[in-house]
Amino acid sequence: MPNPWIDSVKQTHQLTYYLSGVTGQWLTAVQEAVREFNAASAQRNLGVTYVQTDQAPTDTGGANISIATANGSVSFNYAGSHQTTVNGRALQGSTLLISRPNGPIEKAFMFLPSQPMINTPRGQRATGGGVMKVIAFHELIHGCGLHNSDHTSEDVFNGFPSADPGRSAAQDRIQITVNGQYRFMPPILFSAITAGKISPLWQ
Repeated sequence: MPNPWIDSVKQTHQLTYYLSGVTGQWLTAVQEAVREFNAASAQRNLGVTYVQTDQAPTDTGGANISIATANGSVSFNYAGSHQTTVNGRALQGSTLLISRPNGPIEKAFMFLPSQPMINTPRGQRATGGGVMKVIAFHELIHGCGLHNSDHTSEDVFNGFPSADPGRSAAQDRIQITVNGQYRFMPPILFSAITAGKISPLWQ
């Protein structure tokens, strides 16, 4: 079930994010995902946009969300020490929404796979920027306050997408099934159902 952010964040209608060592193709993918999310937010009146900051998250302030790439065991600190494991070759990320018991979200830590790989008829290889943007966009939705149990089957927030390799990494796509038909991303598919799960959290 979706979880709202603390009131001091909700009232700004913004989520500030800090890029922790995100470079190269991931930097481009995240920037494009943020731009497209903010455009979708304006179109669908989600009530929240992402804004970059150079202030890392701390117990007393800084960014609302830290975004980093990872492979293997990672740890971070906010009101104590936390640890998780990220498959750096997977086509999915991991966003941890940190809150007190039964309380609103206070911080979030987003981890993107450091080297996402895709299976092709010629073997496994690194995937392209289009798929990476889809992965990042999916995690930005989680950052708004949605959990895995809130996944939506017919758009970018699908919890079990498939990979569709292209002839080159730039042509790779993510595949989902909507009403018995294959749909492909990019371009990003963002449904009214997912929008309807985000907007009440930010009213």
